[in-house]
Amino acid sequence: MIRLTGRTLKFTVYGAELFLIYIFQFTPGLMPEFFGEAPMLLTVCAVSIALFEGDVIGMWFGLAAGLLMDVGSTAPFGFYGLTHMVICFGCGVLVMYLLRNNAVTSLMLGFVSVSLAAVVQWIFLSGAGIEMTMFFIARILIPRAIYSTALMPLFYYFNRAITTRLYDD
Repeated sequence: MIRLTGRTLKFTVYGAELFLIYIFQFTPGLMPEFFGEAPMLLTVCAVSIALFEGDVIGMWFGLAAGLLMDVGSTAPFGFYGLTHMVICFGCGVLVMYLLRNNAVTSLMLGFVSVSLAAVVQWIFLSGAGIEMTMFFIARILIPRAIYSTALMPLFYYFNRAITTRLYDD
């Protein structure tokens, strides 16, 4: 019989959370849009996991969230995996060495992470020139970042509850 330790159970819950968020994010019409933009739920979920688990484990969950986004998108496979891995590693390092892990920090890092992911996506995948910059900022970046950041406290408090109840053995 297999005995689940606190760490294994916690990582299993995180994985199930990412999978359910993937289903919720990529089911058409399930998530209401804000000014024509849907939130990047997997990004804020992975960032909230990285806030509690640190740099290396956060990086792996960022990779998992990014690969799930790759499966559901038309981007070259591995693009979101690489960007989310770097973003979650950076958030984990910031919380470990520079910032306190609280709700305000999660909102700030969630906004920056979604904005950074959207900018990297626009630079490498859109092919639009510099003349489309203001359109991108006003119609895509700001609504997506605000909507995703507004949902960040749900993920932050859920993952905080997981972290505080399931201790590492």
